[in-house]
Amino acid sequence: MRGFFADSAGQAMVELALTLPLLAFSVLGGADLARAFALQIAIENGARAGAESYAIDSTPTTAEAQSAVINEINRTPTANASASNVTVTKAQSDGVTACVSPPTIATPCFVSVRVVYGWTTLIAWPLVPNSGTFDRTTTIRTFF
Repeated sequence: MRGFFADSAGQAMVELALTLPLLAFSVLGGADLARAFALQIAIENGARAGAESYAIDSTPTTAEAQSAVINEINRTPTANASASNVTVTKAQSDGVTACVSPPTIATPCFVSVRVVYGWTTLIAWPLVPNSGTFDRTTTIRTFF
């Protein structure tokens, strides 16, 4: 009976030694994947928040829209957005023609907020891309 328990304890230690690195890499990889999804959602929400703030303001400015984007993105842990990540453009429906003031039904004006944010993993994984760029544009019709 004594030999049976001694043998199974050694076997359990070997199995643990073989599976523990796999478990650790799975947990860390899951954390990186979760961070990527959280940042993707933050970028989408930030672009929408910036476009909405510009579209509904009676005296919109690019700085206000950028501030709304930055505030929304930086609510996410590990995110560090700045004004250089945000581009705000205002044009008619073709995306090129300048807006008339005030916009009319015949000549509506649209604001587009583009957010480009670089992301890197916490750990440099072998054989896996360790960085990426999130790029999101939201376009909304302005009311003023």
